[in-house]
Amino acid sequence: DLFGFVAATYLRGLRLVQVPTTLVAQVDSAIGGKVGVDLPEGKNMVGAFKHADLVVADVDVLHTLPEVEWIAGTAEVIKAGVISDAALFGRLEEFASRWRRRTVPLESVLAAAIAVKARFVQEDVFETGSRMFLNYGHTFGHALEAAAGYGTLRHGEAVGWGMAMEARLAAGIGLISDRIVTRQDSVLRALGLLDPFVPPPM
Repeated sequence: DLFGFVAATYLRGLRLVQVPTTLVAQVDSAIGGKVGVDLPEGKNMVGAFKHADLVVADVDVLHTLPEVEWIAGTAEVIKAGVISDAALFGRLEEFASRWRRRTVPLESVLAAAIAVKARFVQEDVFETGSRMFLNYGHTFGHALEAAAGYGTLRHGEAVGWGMAMEARLAAGIGLISDRIVTRQDSVLRALGLLDPFVPPPM
């Protein structure tokens, strides 16, 4: 996001190549052209739209991630399944333990998640309509990140909790059933998310 923002603004725009090395970057932040920086008042408060000329995502580097980073990034993969790809969600549900150990073929799962992101971006480049579905889990998630203090709670951890909260809100106003809330919670927990968060002492 930082280098994308620099590329969007320096000399009124530079060419940009993204080489994402984390799960969250490969399936989400390197795709879509939203670049920006956080302010104390909130996430991504200063930013632009700058699409990369090329995104190089090497799946092999994901095996080097610490487990906590792998789990946090998984939230964005689950989100893609929930909002637009029932088959992807079902695969994560079925192979949760293998996904956590990274023993499933990653390429096909990541390709499915990336396809969801790319489709919404192509439909709505500047996020004035359908692309807002990609913010599922992020409204509450960003609030949690800000409340905890940036850098205290990983983005994916916050998004996981945000999905759980937003699903409950949707059920409360009759948009989805309680069964969907329970099913989503089960997958999030099986994949290592929704652990109790204890903020550090002030």
